[in-house]
Amino acid sequence: MAALRDRHANALLEISEENGALEADLEQAVLVRDTLDSDDVQAFLSHPHISNSAKLEFFHSAFSGQISQQLMGFLQLMVRKNRERLIVPVLTEFIHRVNRRLGRLEAKVVSAKPLSEKQMDSIRAVLSKKIGMDIEINTVVDPDVLGGFYILVGGRIFDRTVRSALNDLRQRLKIGG
Repeated sequence: MAALRDRHANALLEISEENGALEADLEQAVLVRDTLDSDDVQAFLSHPHISNSAKLEFFHSAFSGQISQQLMGFLQLMVRKNRERLIVPVLTEFIHRVNRRLGRLEAKVVSAKPLSEKQMDSIRAVLSKKIGMDIEINTVVDPDVLGGFYILVGGRIFDRTVRSALNDLRQRLKIGG
């Protein structure tokens, strides 16, 4: 599946570059990915008894006038080839590749409660300095995080949660005691 994901992401990237539409296609891909990345939508798209025409109608009503013809064509192709489950992974890979091409990196910040704009700017500045790229931040609120936050960026995890700090303290106490 990774090979198919990469092949489709590369094709989307090539088309976007040929059309000089990297920025616009990036924004549209984020919109589509975020819209389709829910259990309910995925269940609808992958349900074997829902017709392709119903799935295509869903895409048309959800995205008509908001996304480019090539992105709509990609969605239609994925439905015709019964690859609906690959749409979100392909778009995620496409977004990652476009961001890299534009000198940006996408970071996911998971926290117990919503972060203020000032906190996000601070995190963005520290990450940009550490990694040497512009950082696009997506935030997720997860009540299972006791406090603090963790960041997923470029295959790395920066963990500043209370749970992590308590675990570190526990390990130091074991070693010292």
